[in-house]
Amino acid sequence: MQLTVLGGAGEHGRSSYLLTEEGQHIVLDYGVKKEDGGQYPLVDNIEEMIGGLQTVFLSHAHEDHCIALPILYRHGYQGQVWTTRATVQQLPAYFNAWRNYTDGRHVTRPYDDEDEQRICYRYLEDIVPAGQWGQLQPGLDICWGRSGHLPGSIWLTLCWKGKYIFFSGDYTSESQTLVADRPLHLSHSLNRSEVLQTVHGELEHPEQWQWEQRSDKIAPIIPQLDLAIVDAAYGDDPQSQVEKLHQLKTHIDEAIQMGGSILLPVPLYGRGQELLLWASEQYPHIPLLVESALLEGLQLLRSYTDWLHHGVEQRIDQLLHHAQLYPLSDAEETDIRYAQYSSKIIFTPDGMLQTKLARQHYERLQHDPHSKVIFTGHLAKGSPGSQLVATSQPRDGCQIERVRYKVHQGLPDVQRMLHELNRPPAVLVHAPQARTDQLAAQLRQQGYPNIHSLIPTARLEF
Repeated sequence: MQLTVLGGAGEHGRSSYLLTEEGQHIVLDYGVKKEDGGQYPLVDNIEEMIGGLQTVFLSHAHEDHCIALPILYRHGYQGQVWTTRATVQQLPAYFNAWRNYTDGRHVTRPYDDEDEQRICYRYLEDIVPAGQWGQLQPGLDICWGRSGHLPGSIWLTLCWKGKYIFFSGDYTSESQTLVADRPLHLSHSLNRSEVLQTVHGELEHPEQWQWEQRSDKIAPIIPQLDLAIVDAAYGDDPQSQVEKLHQLKTHIDEAIQMGGSILLPVPLYGRGQELLLWASEQYPHIPLLVESALLEGLQLLRSYTDWLHHGVEQRIDQLLHHAQLYPLSDAEETDIRYAQYSSKIIFTPDGMLQTKLARQHYERLQHDPHSKVIFTGHLAKGSPGSQLVATSQPRDGCQIERVRYKVHQGLPDVQRMLHELNRPPAVLVHAPQARTDQLAAQLRQQGYPNIHSLIPTARLEF
């Protein structure tokens, strides 16, 4: 069997992996890279690929995993895209955001709206529950689980033509709101106390973390793998979520003590809602100015009860009744709140400051030396956010900081996943080649064999 990287390994973005055996194909994700008006999966002969394409899997709704799907249908694919119901509910917002991004740059998309409407989604949960094996079609069995990255985000294990392939999607076990199912090899078994210890170490306030109450035991379900495709977006970064949040709080505390404000540019779904919940609980007396779209996303998050840690719905309800929460729906309301409060935390739904709305927030704060803009995620090359970070020192006006909020895996997370999968041959993905090479070298030195660092168009026989 052959793996071809169509995108996503050796780079951040356009996640897409092609499995090939005997002229037949399976595609895992088909996303874009938000640079230069959009970069799409690299396929030598798309008609040939589609001619043998058996099915497509989508791990979650983020644009770097899904936006190129209409291209398959434009070139004749008539099959299904297997994913989850929660993912499909979020997709329209991402397709609309991509449309605005490309139109704003006068870039032609390689598909049209009709191609987008042709996508035939099927829901995995209608065929087999999470954590169990089931037949998707003759010769193709599947097991899936929640990956903790977004509501609806999943990891997959396929049994196809006698080979077992694991695809992590975007994975984190450290979400404050979302459950991540642990993919365990048949030789492993964990209880909840072991999960607490191995995922979060020694927490200062472990009682603040809510855990799934299904059972004390996490069952092993994964046989010996022929290949694992593993999210390693943070390379050899060793830090935990707790450490990241401590750094974030330090920066926010400094700005507030100086009488300044904090701008947090965040994605529309996922990290944005998690940080909003966290800020409301850490700073109950500081005004929170939040663009209405993020609050709508929070309401949507609350509806995904099957994906949430126990107690998250109650935390969301408390936030929505927060005495210092101020939704921002227009420029007039925004001007009023900015004038009303000298110190505040502002949330805008654009993690890279690429939209006019997000840049307007920055322009309101850019000349205030006591205020900070804090980026907490990936910044595409050439984006306004990446340019600000690159030129932030020295500078007049507001300070520019970068503190990652973990929604992917770093060194200890990758180690744990490989260990719990019984050290399979693995391809590390979702990070630039240099960072992936460095992580792969460390893992090999630590006794993890058959670790691969690949680049787009690379092929691997297994």
